[in-house]
Amino acid sequence: MITEAASEHLLPWLVSTRQALMQRFLQHSLHHGLLLSGPEGIGKRQLANALMKGLLCLQPSEQGECGQCQSCKLVSAGTHPDHHVLESEKQLGVDAIRSGIAKLNSTAQIGRHKVLLIPVADKMTEAASNALLKTLEEPTDNTYLILITSNLNALLPTILSRCEKHQLALPSVSQSLNWLATQGDFDVTEALLQAYGNAPLRVLSALQDEAGLSYREFTDGLADMLSGKADITAIAAKWQGSAELVIDWCQQYYHDQYRAQLRSSDFERYQQCIGFARRAQHPGINKTLLLTQLFSQLIQQ
Repeated sequence: MITEAASEHLLPWLVSTRQALMQRFLQHSLHHGLLLSGPEGIGKRQLANALMKGLLCLQPSEQGECGQCQSCKLVSAGTHPDHHVLESEKQLGVDAIRSGIAKLNSTAQIGRHKVLLIPVADKMTEAASNALLKTLEEPTDNTYLILITSNLNALLPTILSRCEKHQLALPSVSQSLNWLATQGDFDVTEALLQAYGNAPLRVLSALQDEAGLSYREFTDGLADMLSGKADITAIAAKWQGSAELVIDWCQQYYHDQYRAQLRSSDFERYQQCIGFARRAQHPGINKTLLLTQLFSQLIQQ
């Protein structure tokens, strides 16, 4: 499955943003705390990686890293001593943040700059966020922090106020379709792109994940449930691994239905889906039961 950091070449819709930030870096006016936000699947992590490479490069330009210097070679090998990443599948705790800060406080070993990348900034605990504040307020020389989030509301206001925020927008439909056409022999339509929130990396991930739920399977399954041909409990159990995606698709489906026919029942279903999307974010929730409840309510309308 592809990730936001999977491609070696920077996504075309991010090139101008990288160039603008690198220009400021070369002019010594780049903020030390950068917060990249935007929807999932548009390349935030890839942009962060590109910036990191440019910041650590010994011969950088507005186009980024040179790719030839000692620093670039160490980055490519994954062994650069001044590049630090804090990953976490669940919460990002205070100990991890303190460890990252300690590394930033040490002297740079290659070149002048040090970079700390936090790809899951919205997973920081309150204690972790507070531990990061002092570094954001009083960074050591030649230190850069790059935070990434798809949910600005999950970050403390104090973190938001101390970072320079860069809201990355979705690429245009034509940009997405043109790029996807270069990624393989896939039949990608505008409707499929819309099914994944117009996020091209989400589309590519789904196309490459043969075991994953396809949008066609979803629409067929939904139609069967609404007509009484399929058992909602069985469908819920089958789709529980993609619960968030299924709820997103239900939400989009009824939004489109309401816009096309202006039926109040479709709008009510759409609102129900929004509520279930919030519930799906709760840790430890039973996804099979959640989908069963959603499907039951959709059918009863």
